[in-house]
Amino acid sequence: MTGKRKKERLPELSRLEREIMQVVWALGECSSSEVIAAHTREPALAATTIKTVLANLRKKGYVAVVPSTERGYRLRPTVAREQVARRSIRGLVADFFDGSPRHAVAYLLNDPDITAEDLEEIRRMIETRNKERE
Repeated sequence: MTGKRKKERLPELSRLEREIMQVVWALGECSSSEVIAAHTREPALAATTIKTVLANLRKKGYVAVVPSTERGYRLRPTVAREQVARRSIRGLVADFFDGSPRHAVAYLLNDPDITAEDLEEIRRMIETRNKERE
């Protein structure tokens, strides 16, 4: 054995779990009450629903309990937003575009809502990326 343990892949998040994780990522270390107060979806979710989702996120390994002197416990995200986003995007590309980033980008470029400013920014990003590869 090399001494390094391969990271276990965390279970996928549901839409509602991703929604609650957005609040947790924005807050950082937080209590369930803070998540409930910061959650702004309309119609509002019941506090018990948010607490259940937080418990599920804890079981799945996306949040962990932080020791606290407060009456309740505090939570912190254990996985970066970027890591979840990257995995989600890869899954979308695999599921809907036969694993081809080119097809995914072509699809997005054909979106009627894309603006000239969006296209210009995308062009600059591509130029920057190409220069980094040189």
